[in-house]
Amino acid sequence: MTLDEMYTQMELYGFDDFEDSQKLMLLNESYLDIVTREPWPFMEKLVTFTVPNGAIQVTNNSFSGSPTNVNSVFSFIDMTNFVVMVPERNDVIEKNYQVSNSTSLPHVYYFVGEEMFVYPPTQGNTLYRLYYARTPDSLTSSTSEADILIPKRHHSIIVYGALVKAFLVNDDPQAAVFQNMFESKYQQMRNDLWMNQYDRTDRMQIMTDSYDWGY
Repeated sequence: MTLDEMYTQMELYGFDDFEDSQKLMLLNESYLDIVTREPWPFMEKLVTFTVPNGAIQVTNNSFSGSPTNVNSVFSFIDMTNFVVMVPERNDVIEKNYQVSNSTSLPHVYYFVGEEMFVYPPTQGNTLYRLYYARTPDSLTSSTSEADILIPKRHHSIIVYGALVKAFLVNDDPQAAVFQNMFESKYQQMRNDLWMNQYDRTDRMQIMTDSYDWGY
C-alpha cells in the first residue's frame, strides 16, 4: 500500500479535510508505534563488512560498509579470526578494560549511545558478520511502498492505527471502535509473522520407570 493509498483510505473514513501532511504525521506515529513494539522478523538484517586495522567504532563510521541504523544485536562474529564477540556494558569496559591497554584480538562489543564499538581495537583488517534488528526510519512524503518495513499484506494496520489517533484528535468516541480493530489486526499480524517454521523434526524420548517414582 502506497502513502497515497493510505491517504485515500483515511479519507473514506471521513478525514478528507485533513491535509496530507497531517495524515502523514498520524500514519508515521502509527507506523513507529507498531515497528518498535517487538523485535519483528521484518526488522532483522544480516550484513558482512570489513573493519580496518586499529578501528574501534563499528557503526556509522567512515569506512565502506559500516552498518547504520543498528538497534539491537542478535549475534556478532569475527569471521577473520573465528571469534564470537561477547556483549558488554560500556561502563564495564570503561572501568575494567580501558586501563589495561590490551593488544589482543577484539573479543567484546559495546554501545555508546546508539553507536557500536569493539574492544580492543582491531588487529589488521577484520571481516565481521552482524545479525541485528534495525532502527526504523520515519515515513516521509518520498517513502515508497518498498521502503515500508511492515510486509505489504499488513499495511492496513498502519491506517487503522492512524485512524485511532485521528478520531482522538476530534474527540470522537469511534476511536474505541478503531482501537479494537487495530488490536485485532495487530494480533493477526503477530500470528502470521512469528510462526514461519511449521516443519518440525520428530523426536523420540525414551522414558523409564524412574519417571513414575515419587520423591
